[in-house]
Amino acid sequence: MNDRDPAGNPPEGTGVLPVLSLPSETAWEARFSLVPPETLLEALPREACRLRELGVGLIEFPGDLCGMGGDYASPGFWSRVSEALAREGLGATVHLPFGWVDLAALDGEVWEGSVRSVERAVAALAPLSPLMASVHPANYPTRAVLGMAPETARSGLHAAFGERVVKALTRLARGALGPVLALENLEGVPPELFAAIVDAAGVKACLDVGHAVADGQDPCQLLDLLEGKVLGLHLHDAAPPSRTDAGGLTHERAHRALGEGRLDLENLVRAVLARDFSGPVVLEVLGDQEPSVRLWSDTLRAATTSRPEGGLTR
Repeated sequence: MNDRDPAGNPPEGTGVLPVLSLPSETAWEARFSLVPPETLLEALPREACRLRELGVGLIEFPGDLCGMGGDYASPGFWSRVSEALAREGLGATVHLPFGWVDLAALDGEVWEGSVRSVERAVAALAPLSPLMASVHPANYPTRAVLGMAPETARSGLHAAFGERVVKALTRLARGALGPVLALENLEGVPPELFAAIVDAAGVKACLDVGHAVADGQDPCQLLDLLEGKVLGLHLHDAAPPSRTDAGGLTHERAHRALGEGRLDLENLVRAVLARDFSGPVVLEVLGDQEPSVRLWSDTLRAATTSRPEGGLTR
């Protein structure tokens, strides 16, 4: 893991496969219910052991921790986490704050506070040297405005929201995690707009496979659209939208275990391997992670052994 460059790329010619990342289960007692920082540190060796047994090489930490007080906002704490991970042979990915953050907000105070929240997390989490720092372009209020807007008003709103996100990303890219900053696609954001924002801001993309499926998009076509810009994937299954869905706001369609939605996992794996993609793949399923880990690993193994050039090294 440590042989990769600052942008998360492996050395040329190493044949490294995508590396799986799992969200830390020790960071929360329940979602947004903090454990003491020392408790997280004490639990890391046990969690690392579990991840190694599953063949997982990375652990994902939530940036929302950094805005909720205490040592989680301190780079010193995350330096200790980084040292603990190094002892266990693991790397990291991070998901920058999204719970109360909206980088597309047209309200100036909300937008400024959102950017500052992400900047604080970037500064705190930098010692982890993560392979990817994913960030959402918008939160539910903005997406609700889009979902309820008449069709004739949406192009103007998309342009306005896009300008805000580009401005935010341009500022965030100057921070310590700029080289691994990756914008995540969400439901309700047209693929062409998403690609244009990534280009304008000069950042990487985090292709969220489940959000793509939940929005009725083909993840493999998005790989084509974002050729050369995808730093990592978020992996989960999802159901496509129904006629009763409003503007991609039905969150329950996504974050299903692999095999419980409409994702063509075999086709995705073939597309990833065809591009020699070796970035982080963050599993984001609700509930038990292990069945999805094993399905991903089995599908990846089957695809690599069937390739003409033979198996690649992990």
